[in-house]
Amino acid sequence: MRPGRGRDTFLALKSLVTASVLVALATALAVSSDVMAQPAPTPDGPPAPPVPLDHVDPSFGPLITIEDIRVVGNRSTAERIILRAVPLAQGERLRAADPRLTAARFKVLALGYFRDVTVALEKGSAHGRVIVVVTVVERGTIVLNRLWYGSSALAPYWLGLDLTERNLLGTGLLVGGGVVHAGHGNVDGARDQWGGELRLGAAGLSGTRWGAHGAFQIQRGSEVYRLAGAPGSSDNADLAAFPYRRLGVRGGPSFDLTTTTGFEADVRIEQIDAAVPSGDRTLDDGRVVALDLGLDAGKSRVVSLAVGFDRDTRNDPVLPHQGNRVQAQLEVGGELLGGSYDFVVALARYERWWPLRPRHALGVRAAGGAVLGDAPRFDRIHVADVNRMLTPRVMGMTVAATAPPDFLGTDNGDALYGELGGNLVAEYAYRWFRRPKSIYGGDLFVAAGVWGLHADGAVRADGASGWDALPVDLVIDAGLRIDTELGIFEFTIANALGRVPRW
Repeated sequence: MRPGRGRDTFLALKSLVTASVLVALATALAVSSDVMAQPAPTPDGPPAPPVPLDHVDPSFGPLITIEDIRVVGNRSTAERIILRAVPLAQGERLRAADPRLTAARFKVLALGYFRDVTVALEKGSAHGRVIVVVTVVERGTIVLNRLWYGSSALAPYWLGLDLTERNLLGTGLLVGGGVVHAGHGNVDGARDQWGGELRLGAAGLSGTRWGAHGAFQIQRGSEVYRLAGAPGSSDNADLAAFPYRRLGVRGGPSFDLTTTTGFEADVRIEQIDAAVPSGDRTLDDGRVVALDLGLDAGKSRVVSLAVGFDRDTRNDPVLPHQGNRVQAQLEVGGELLGGSYDFVVALARYERWWPLRPRHALGVRAAGGAVLGDAPRFDRIHVADVNRMLTPRVMGMTVAATAPPDFLGTDNGDALYGELGGNLVAEYAYRWFRRPKSIYGGDLFVAAGVWGLHADGAVRADGASGWDALPVDLVIDAGLRIDTELGIFEFTIANALGRVPRW
């Protein structure tokens, strides 16, 4: 472990990780039902309107027998993929209020291939026999996940994109990937950067709850660090960069515990080759401090095991107005596994939405994490991970070094990487429109919150160090979020505000 990792900080972060895991497990055990189902049709008329089953006893209603399960509306998705997701079987006897009927809609929606799903019961060939009709509205399965472009003092330009085909030829297979290229500015040691990634995945293997996923990634990057000058300075003469290469693979199984809850595991093996410089940094007041760039010089390896948890009960995964989502991940790497770095990384994210009126909603988002031990630089928390007013890393590569706005005067100009960080943001959303084709909907939103990032052993220009150097500040945003057949697009003021020179 590198110098500067204090025992008190380790114990504090260990307690935080333990608490985070307990909260995630408690949330995972919570029960939620936010869907609607159709009861059996009456003998003398059309099916009755949907009845909410949130508070209905599962044993309520007459016994019925499933005569058949029909799928309507699928044009490019194989019927077997949809039927495999429905937790019902032909010939099965159940009550009309059985929770599996309500769960079927969520299960099919969770495939990610459909914009809407309805599940209804129709009269069968005899009394007590019903036909389950699953009606789907397909959405484009080719999704634009990321579109990277921009410029900064560090990189005169960067350009790239990330695409995913979520349902290859209707088979349910996922194939995706991305490429990016960034030029270099007038920073000593900088060079052009490029990277690429290829991803594969499959859910519901052989009709089970198990799935599998994997990815291959390559990068030729140039990592920037501050060598001199005042915190927050945008002068390239105060910065330097060192070159590195990354080549890695990761993959593992996934398991759907319920229609809204799933787990996944990963094995990660990565080779890093970095020309890490040795030396000191000279602060603006003349003091000299040792540099910790978070990587071993020359060739090193990252070998880790990770487990993730995801529970999503939101009514819409893109433009939600009610429900919640909780995600958590724990990654452990070390020499015992064959790596060069001993570390533990715990990350968590929570989101909750409350509908206020038919077109209005209020949401709260919280995200954060803790890093214990000697994690490589790329696995530490970056300031743009907790403050969306800054340019994020592009496929893990740094393309901008702009300091965050200092609204509260907490002297956050040196905040770049840390071992403990997070944010808490409240958001108001207005449902502007919903449409059936191409551009499915748009929400106007306003958001505000706080963020913080702690770097163990960090030294500020005013002499503060350790926990006294913890910057906490505001993050604000507003704009338009659009759901389209190609993906999600956001037009916001956050990045523009983050480019305003510090005052």
